[in-house]
Amino acid sequence: MIDIEHFAEKGWVVIDFVDPSPVLEAREALQEELKRLLGKEVSLEEYHKEVEEDLLHTDIQTKMTAFFREKHFGKAIIEKQLPLFKSFMGLDLWVQRNPYLRMARPNKPQDNIGYHRDTFYGGSPYELSVLVPYVDVEADSALQVMTGSHTLPESHFPTTQVENPDAAVRKGSSKHQLGFLYAPKVMEPSVAKDMTPVPLKVGQAIAFSLSTVHGSVVNKGQFTRWSSDIRVLNAFAPVDLSARPDYYEPLSSSAVTAQAQEYFLASEKGVN
Repeated sequence: MIDIEHFAEKGWVVIDFVDPSPVLEAREALQEELKRLLGKEVSLEEYHKEVEEDLLHTDIQTKMTAFFREKHFGKAIIEKQLPLFKSFMGLDLWVQRNPYLRMARPNKPQDNIGYHRDTFYGGSPYELSVLVPYVDVEADSALQVMTGSHTLPESHFPTTQVENPDAAVRKGSSKHQLGFLYAPKVMEPSVAKDMTPVPLKVGQAIAFSLSTVHGSVVNKGQFTRWSSDIRVLNAFAPVDLSARPDYYEPLSSSAVTAQAQEYFLASEKGVN
């Protein structure tokens, strides 16, 4: 079960998946696809030793992300954990259609987004982000979160919007399509003292509200951090998706919702 009290108090919670098999399958598939792209056997953890040049890294990440999405690993992973998420968020759920695949090499700040909350960029606190690692992540390379930040107003966190100092991140660029921000809202450096790393094992995840401050400035560990962040939303949450109508796809429905959808579909077709 998900520790609801922990989430309510802290804005984040570690989840032990009831069925980690799709995570393990995704890890194996990512490993095989990486082997195909590099033409040699290179473990996910040791990827950074083989790919140091940034342009090559971006090219590989773009291809690996496309592969990850084509195989629908994100939906498969969340779908197997529905007993957890239904009790946590409700029976009628949507899941992010095209989740991001993150590949953060050690000592490469350009592979990270930095500290932020997704509500800075139009996300809703009704949306849940589920970060799933495909390698074991120790504290020195883990995502960091600010406990208790989820209920604080936007005014509590002054930001300065800047052009990304990484020239490779511009609107519409390859890195932008991978989830990097071309015009990030930079938080004050003092927030670093309030950030807590959350180590994870393969088969675990960290779930947090989009209003929770989170992020990573640099992977200080010894291995490349591979993960995906997959958003989940209650289908009836008051979230305006008009600007991103294809962002989510259906994941699960209650019996009442399912029969109601059949009724409206039949009505549209004129079936009596």
